[in-house]
Amino acid sequence: MRNQQAISRRQLLQSGLAASAAIVLAACSGKTAGPIASAPSGASATPATGGAASAATTAGSTATPTPAPAIGSGGTHLQYMVWGRPDGVKWGYLALSHAYPDEAKRYTVQSVIGGSGDVQVAQKLRLMVSAGGNDLPDIVALNRTEVPEFAAADLLYDLTDLMKPFTDDMIDTAKALATVDGKMVAVPVSLKPKIWYYRPDIFQKAGVDPDKIATIDDFIAAGKQLHQAVPASYIYNINARSGGYAFDNFLTSYAPVSFYDRQAKKYQVATHPGFRATYDLLAKLKDPAVSAPVDNFDPDWSKAFASNTIASTLINEWMSSFLPLYVPDQKGLWRIHAWPTVGGTNKGSDAGGQVAVIPKKAKNPKAAFEYLSKVYLTKDGSLANLQTSSQTPYLKSARAVVPTLTKPAPDAQNSNALPWPPDFFGQDYFTVIFAAQDRMTWIDYDPAATKELSIRDDWTQRFLARQASLDQTVSGLQSDLSGQIGDPWQA
Repeated sequence: MRNQQAISRRQLLQSGLAASAAIVLAACSGKTAGPIASAPSGASATPATGGAASAATTAGSTATPTPAPAIGSGGTHLQYMVWGRPDGVKWGYLALSHAYPDEAKRYTVQSVIGGSGDVQVAQKLRLMVSAGGNDLPDIVALNRTEVPEFAAADLLYDLTDLMKPFTDDMIDTAKALATVDGKMVAVPVSLKPKIWYYRPDIFQKAGVDPDKIATIDDFIAAGKQLHQAVPASYIYNINARSGGYAFDNFLTSYAPVSFYDRQAKKYQVATHPGFRATYDLLAKLKDPAVSAPVDNFDPDWSKAFASNTIASTLINEWMSSFLPLYVPDQKGLWRIHAWPTVGGTNKGSDAGGQVAVIPKKAKNPKAAFEYLSKVYLTKDGSLANLQTSSQTPYLKSARAVVPTLTKPAPDAQNSNALPWPPDFFGQDYFTVIFAAQDRMTWIDYDPAATKELSIRDDWTQRFLARQASLDQTVSGLQSDLSGQIGDPWQA
């Protein structure tokens, strides 16, 4: 979400406005390194997903990120730049220490906070590069959104050869998430598939059966039925703003989709049917008979869950990290379901997912990949990470084991552990998530993605505030993208 909200998810997980990619491109006068020399020793064939960041930590405009306490005491020091809080890095290290205790002893992992969201981490990386790039972290957390920018600027290690021992065990969407223009330049950390969270107890009072809701039109009709039967509750929520991830979730149903048509060399907001259809859908969902007038991550959002005002939300798997914090007393009352279809499909995602990249000027690139591969690209590391972070594995071998797992025992080292997902959301939790992971699509981002999304969010806010009609919004967005950016691949 790149709209300005008091406490937004992209200010918790994913926020802010990005500066132009020109800083990075201007700083890159030549290639700095080739592929990492060798694959990690003892690599097997499998990874896990990383945890969601929690509270916001706003970074300044300087190039130096904010350090957090290091974990581990090994001789190999790795710096890992993330957003929000360092919980995900801690969970990953604990997973390594459980799955490969001898390997864990090799590392000291220092989290550095690049900002409150992925966009701010990307901006911090640009600033560090423009300052010479001599103090770049070994690992940087990004969403798929920003990866094409840094890959196009030739700032990231090509991991294609190193990933070969692991790719057979990765689901297709995870492999695609790591790949830009035919090269694997990232290690997937956590996927962000589309998931529908709902309260069966409230649905039953209204006579609403989620299994009979096949399309988004069915969803809207069910929302009216629910609110009429239970006037204090709603099936969705939207007010003056819509999180960028909401737009992305709807738009990615129309994949393949991109803002810029690389072959035609022009922006396609006015010609690709997905954009107009997405705005039209947002307007329908804003009906006060369907949705609560509350915006995601506004101060009243968590209260609306607690008061049963929000009985359902179409969102992404990362919501599993927030509901237990917002409404711990509602444990066992929530379930998850596949999304209804939008434009004929229920494929899609929010930004694809979070990934880890290794800058070419990293001081310990080989050790960085060895560390990431053990945590996220091995079966044992992936399963251990599930138990420390509650993030769903994307490896085939780990997925096969997940149904046999039970709730992990309390870990004194993991003070910020999340509840075991089946305990909170029902025993079919992982079955629903696995199917949604396989249906993932995302916007085909280009090097100007952060600026494009900023412009998009501005027009979306105008549209939802009824300051611009549908036609004005589509044509205005097309015009601003063309006029302010031009060709994002030639920026």
